[in-house]
Amino acid sequence: MKDFLKIVYSYALMVLLFPLRLFPVRSDRLVFAGLTGGDAYEYAGNPKYLCDYIRREYPGRFQIYWAVSGPERYRESEGRDITFVKHYSLQSFYYLMTAKVIVTSGSYAPWFPFRKKQYLINTWHGGGAYKRLKDNYEDADRLQRRKLKFCAENISLFLSTCRRATVCLFRGAFHYQGEIMEIGMPRNDCLVNGQTERAADKVRAYYRIPQGERLVLYAPTYRTPSQRIVLDGEALLKTLQRDGTKWHILFRAHRYQDKTASISVTGCEVLQAGDYPDMQELLCAADMLITDYSSAVWDYSFLYRPCFLFVPDLAEYLEKTGFYTDIDQWPFAMAQDMAELEKRIVSYDENAARESIRRHHREMGNCESGRACELVTARILEVCGQE
Repeated sequence: MKDFLKIVYSYALMVLLFPLRLFPVRSDRLVFAGLTGGDAYEYAGNPKYLCDYIRREYPGRFQIYWAVSGPERYRESEGRDITFVKHYSLQSFYYLMTAKVIVTSGSYAPWFPFRKKQYLINTWHGGGAYKRLKDNYEDADRLQRRKLKFCAENISLFLSTCRRATVCLFRGAFHYQGEIMEIGMPRNDCLVNGQTERAADKVRAYYRIPQGERLVLYAPTYRTPSQRIVLDGEALLKTLQRDGTKWHILFRAHRYQDKTASISVTGCEVLQAGDYPDMQELLCAADMLITDYSSAVWDYSFLYRPCFLFVPDLAEYLEKTGFYTDIDQWPFAMAQDMAELEKRIVSYDENAARESIRRHHREMGNCESGRACELVTARILEVCGQE
């Protein structure tokens, strides 16, 4: 039903917004949009990193508009060249219909009636090629495939992090036949280039973590498991602090995860990181990552730090969702209960893990260049006739 409503909405908008086609498309206007839904910070992800680069390297060159749920939340980030507008408002539709370039990490592309003279860049919002999209299941229905077709026809350019993503996601799931730049994601430039110190210091200051003390980030992906998934924070800290080093746990639930969902962390020393604005900064600061099926493993892999998969619901997830890349081929140790997780942490071999990650990057056809912001900006300047 959701896919049907999106298709109906798309065609209705074509009619309702037709008068906006009387306004010219402006080559000095850009619109950015992150993911919609949930209450997470929206000025984030690939669009933010690209937007920040453009504002820093080409100040005043463009009028920039950001579509968000609550513009008042971002007033302190506004400037002479950037304005925040409300999602689905007439104002946001006007800018979406008159900007030469639109940059999104996935939103708007599946349903908004963009004009042929506009240029839509889909940065996507996950690296690697791991969990399968529902539209790529063998039993995906006609409406799901029709939505993907509409989306593919809207997009002028996709960004890809690796060859397997190009083949499985963009050519496969999306049936996209247009241009793909295999250059990596803008948000990963800092990770690939090892530029993490400033972001790490920012996170430590935010949570008042002294230098010398360490951080483990638990960041599970979105899902609705039939069983309760509980990470025992006290047991985890006991294992991590066995050598006397002080550790802190940051818990970042997925933006779409219901707060009453059955994925949680126990313990009195858990710091909640769900409202922190920037996931990449958390990755920069984390000395260890614990996740499950999240594509954050791809981003974090370029830091070559300890990463573990806590997957008590693996059998169920395989049945319901599945993977493009078999989870046994991921270069991270898996654990299906706390005892196994503790064992994996204690036996972690840094050299073996580094070699495993390098091999994984080769097998995936890694395309992360560390220059994604620069290269996409060059394309935007070209499209806008401002190179």
